[in-house]
Amino acid sequence: GFPIIGWLGAQGLEPLFSMNLPSYPELIKEFYVHIINSSMEELSTRVKNKGIELEIDTLATILNVPNDGARGWNLRTWVTSRDFDRQDCVRTLFGENADFLQRMYTGNLSLHYRFLHRAVCTHILPKAGGFDEVTHMEAYTMYHLITGRRINLPFLIINHMHAIHDRENATLGYSNIITKILQFFAIDLTGEVNHPLQSVDKLGRKYGVQKAQTARNMDSKRRGLK
Repeated sequence: GFPIIGWLGAQGLEPLFSMNLPSYPELIKEFYVHIINSSMEELSTRVKNKGIELEIDTLATILNVPNDGARGWNLRTWVTSRDFDRQDCVRTLFGENADFLQRMYTGNLSLHYRFLHRAVCTHILPKAGGFDEVTHMEAYTMYHLITGRRINLPFLIINHMHAIHDRENATLGYSNIITKILQFFAIDLTGEVNHPLQSVDKLGRKYGVQKAQTARNMDSKRRGLK
């Protein structure tokens, strides 16, 4: 069998991997553009002029996943925590001779670990490319999944959403999850164009997206008058 199924199942993450919902690229852009960096444990945004207050426990409820486990986050270097040993992490992933100061590549992972890395990069910490390299956060996440240590998925998602918002020209991620959030907060999706996210669906310059949103609002008002 595939150990990845057991690793994800042990953390109660099956619902995340079984979602298959329509994707609304324009609303996803809106979701990211209007994010206010409130804290590492919550996120505020607006979609179609409706406020969304997303806390970790709310996101856990929406996704039907547990709200427990390690809450580590660092995009520049290793997570620093008493409960996390970075040397043990790299040795678990890459073998006894690996060192946490080295760059990490998927070519040095076993087949099953490579499958897990791809799952992390598409569902948990989505990215558009660069699958050959393993980032510190990807390694941290994989280590918890492989060793059965609890890791807080909603915490990871909220912080990765903040990171996407902060990045210039970021590729959009979490289309399934954002659709689920919009449904939970009763955002009207009637008549919205949906298609799978493409690599060209980027956040772009924030003012450009906001300008497009203003035009869309005016257009919908005009259509409402007809």
